[in-house]
Amino acid sequence: MRAEHKSPTRRRLELALRRLQLGRMQSGTNDRISIAAVAREAGVSNATIHNRYPDIAERVRALHVAASKRKTKTLPDSTDALERKLTEARKAIEQLKIDLVKSQSINLRLAKENELLNARLSCQKQDRRKQL
Repeated sequence: MRAEHKSPTRRRLELALRRLQLGRMQSGTNDRISIAAVAREAGVSNATIHNRYPDIAERVRALHVAASKRKTKTLPDSTDALERKLTEARKAIEQLKIDLVKSQSINLRLAKENELLNARLSCQKQDRRKQL
Protein backbone atom coordinates (compact mmCIF):
# COMPACT_ATOMS: atom_id res chain seq x y z
CA MET A 1 0.00 0.00 0.00
CA ARG A 2 2.86 2.36 0.73
CA ALA A 3 4.39 1.89 -2.72
CA GLU A 4 1.00 2.59 -4.31
CA HIS A 5 0.57 5.72 -2.22
CA LYS A 6 3.77 7.23 -3.57
CA SER A 7 3.42 6.04 -7.16
CA PRO A 8 3.92 8.52 -10.00
CA THR A 9 0.38 7.79 -11.22
CA ARG A 10 -1.10 8.72 -7.84
CA ARG A 11 0.96 11.90 -7.83
CA ARG A 12 -0.27 12.79 -11.35
CA LEU A 13 -3.85 12.10 -10.28
CA GLU A 14 -3.57 14.27 -7.18
CA LEU A 15 -2.00 17.10 -9.16
CA ALA A 16 -4.66 16.78 -11.86
CA LEU A 17 -7.40 16.90 -9.24
CA ARG A 18 -5.84 19.99 -7.68
CA ARG A 19 -5.51 21.73 -11.06
CA LEU A 20 -9.12 20.88 -11.85
CA GLN A 21 -10.25 22.35 -8.53
CA LEU A 22 -8.31 25.56 -9.20
CA GLY A 23 -9.40 25.78 -12.83
CA ARG A 24 -5.82 25.59 -14.11
CA MET A 25 -5.89 22.53 -16.33
CA GLN A 26 -2.92 21.92 -18.59
CA SER A 27 -5.24 20.47 -21.22
CA GLY A 28 -6.73 23.93 -21.70
CA THR A 29 -10.29 22.74 -21.16
CA ASN A 30 -12.68 24.09 -18.58
CA ASP A 31 -14.16 20.78 -17.46
CA ARG A 32 -16.38 20.37 -14.46
CA ILE A 33 -15.03 18.19 -11.70
CA SER A 34 -15.51 14.53 -12.67
CA ILE A 35 -13.55 11.31 -12.72
CA ALA A 36 -13.30 11.53 -16.51
CA ALA A 37 -11.88 15.05 -16.30
CA VAL A 38 -9.29 14.02 -13.68
CA ALA A 39 -8.35 10.97 -15.75
CA ARG A 40 -7.99 13.06 -18.90
CA GLU A 41 -5.89 15.65 -17.09
CA ALA A 42 -3.62 12.99 -15.53
CA GLY A 43 -3.33 10.98 -18.74
CA VAL A 44 -4.87 7.78 -17.37
CA SER A 45 -8.09 5.89 -18.01
CA ASN A 46 -11.24 6.22 -15.95
CA ALA A 47 -10.92 2.54 -15.06
CA THR A 48 -7.49 3.17 -13.52
CA ILE A 49 -9.02 5.62 -11.08
CA HIS A 50 -11.97 3.36 -10.28
CA ASN A 51 -9.94 0.16 -9.92
CA ARG A 52 -6.59 1.22 -8.50
CA TYR A 53 -7.34 4.51 -6.72
CA PRO A 54 -10.86 4.30 -5.22
CA ASP A 55 -9.92 6.88 -2.58
CA ILE A 56 -9.22 9.44 -5.31
CA ALA A 57 -12.49 8.48 -7.04
CA GLU A 58 -14.30 9.13 -3.78
CA ARG A 59 -12.61 12.54 -3.38
CA VAL A 60 -13.63 13.45 -6.93
CA ARG A 61 -17.24 12.46 -6.22
CA ALA A 62 -17.27 14.50 -3.00
CA LEU A 63 -15.86 17.55 -4.80
CA HIS A 64 -18.40 17.14 -7.60
CA VAL A 65 -21.26 17.10 -5.07
CA ALA A 66 -19.83 20.16 -3.27
CA ALA A 67 -19.48 22.05 -6.57
CA SER A 68 -23.07 21.16 -7.51
CA LYS A 69 -24.34 22.47 -4.17
CA ARG A 70 -22.45 25.76 -4.64
CA LYS A 71 -24.04 26.22 -8.05
CA THR A 72 -27.48 25.46 -6.63
CA LYS A 73 -27.00 28.01 -3.85
CA THR A 74 -26.02 30.77 -6.28
CA LEU A 75 -29.07 30.21 -8.45
CA PRO A 76 -31.68 31.81 -6.12
CA ASP A 77 -29.53 34.93 -5.79
CA SER A 78 -29.38 35.32 -9.54
CA THR A 79 -33.12 34.62 -9.76
CA ASP A 80 -33.82 37.40 -7.25
CA ALA A 81 -31.63 39.80 -9.22
CA LEU A 82 -33.44 38.91 -12.44
CA GLU A 83 -36.83 39.41 -10.78
CA ARG A 84 -35.74 42.87 -9.57
CA LYS A 85 -34.58 43.77 -13.08
CA LEU A 86 -37.85 42.51 -14.51
CA THR A 87 -39.84 44.62 -12.04
CA GLU A 88 -37.76 47.68 -12.92
CA ALA A 89 -38.24 47.01 -16.62
CA ARG A 90 -42.00 46.71 -16.18
CA LYS A 91 -42.10 50.03 -14.32
CA ALA A 92 -40.06 51.63 -17.09
CA ILE A 93 -42.47 50.24 -19.70
CA GLU A 94 -45.46 51.65 -17.82
CA GLN A 95 -43.77 55.07 -17.61
CA LEU A 96 -42.99 54.93 -21.33
CA LYS A 97 -46.65 54.13 -22.07
CA ILE A 98 -47.71 57.18 -20.03
CA ASP A 99 -45.17 59.34 -21.85
CA LEU A 100 -46.39 58.00 -25.21
CA VAL A 101 -49.99 58.94 -24.42
CA LYS A 102 -48.84 62.44 -23.42
CA SER A 103 -46.81 62.79 -26.60
CA GLN A 104 -49.73 61.65 -28.74
CA SER A 105 -51.97 64.19 -27.02
CA ILE A 106 -49.45 66.98 -27.62
CA ASN A 107 -49.01 65.92 -31.25
CA LEU A 108 -52.77 65.93 -31.82
CA ARG A 109 -53.10 69.39 -30.28
CA LEU A 110 -50.22 70.71 -32.40
CA ALA A 111 -51.69 69.16 -35.55
CA LYS A 112 -55.02 70.92 -34.90
CA GLU A 113 -53.22 74.19 -34.19
CA ASN A 114 -51.26 73.76 -37.41
CA GLU A 115 -54.50 73.22 -39.36
CA LEU A 116 -55.97 76.34 -37.79
CA LEU A 117 -52.89 78.42 -38.64
CA ASN A 118 -52.86 77.10 -42.20
CA ALA A 119 -56.54 78.01 -42.54
CA ARG A 120 -55.82 81.56 -41.27
CA LEU A 121 -52.89 81.88 -43.64
CA SER A 122 -55.04 80.72 -46.50
CA CYS A 123 -57.72 83.31 -45.58
CA GLN A 124 -55.11 86.07 -45.38
CA LYS A 125 -53.78 85.17 -48.83
CA GLN A 126 -57.29 85.27 -50.26
CA ASP A 127 -57.91 88.66 -48.64
CA ARG A 128 -54.71 90.06 -50.19
CA ARG A 129 -55.69 88.83 -53.60
CA LYS A 130 -59.05 90.51 -53.28
CA GLN A 131 -57.38 93.76 -52.25
CA LEU A 132 -55.14 93.73 -55.30
